[in-house]
Amino acid sequence: MRLDRLDRRLGPSLTLLALAWLWLVLAYIPGARAEGEPGPRAFPILLGVVLAGLGACMAVLALVSVWRGRPATRPAGAGLADRPSTDHPAVAETIPSITGREATFAGSTFGLLILYAFLLDKAGFLIGTPVVIVLTMGGLLRVRRWGLVLSLAVGFTLGCWVVFAAVLGTPLPRGSWVMWL
Repeated sequence: MRLDRLDRRLGPSLTLLALAWLWLVLAYIPGARAEGEPGPRAFPILLGVVLAGLGACMAVLALVSVWRGRPATRPAGAGLADRPSTDHPAVAETIPSITGREATFAGSTFGLLILYAFLLDKAGFLIGTPVVIVLTMGGLLRVRRWGLVLSLAVGFTLGCWVVFAAVLGTPLPRGSWVMWL
């Protein structure tokens, strides 16, 4: 499949996904407690608006390139740098096939996200987050400097706790297995 055709399909799909996300955020996440505070909805709404904007831009740019009669071009280094390049647009603008390593990486990322959702529910934020960060950096990214991995996991977890729980007052998941947190 050519990239311009993929952009014409993916852009509206991302925009619809963002609109559904925004609807769910507004329907299920409570608003701010006081006037002028960002509240727990602020960041999810920001993500939805950014995704909707990027999806709309992707769709519009792909449609404009079709109306002009030429496929959308990618800047150098936009994901096709390691593939052989030619001047013929049909060859230069096709989607390269996925390698086994890339498929493993994508599947492992999805698995880690499922594990993180499970750990947030059962073990809570303060235990689940550093566990998933250590697994991601050590297992998926193969970082072997364990001092760096552990300090990043603890620092990121505490930083998120300070910003969301202490400053913004957003309750973070406590988990059902651990009652003392």
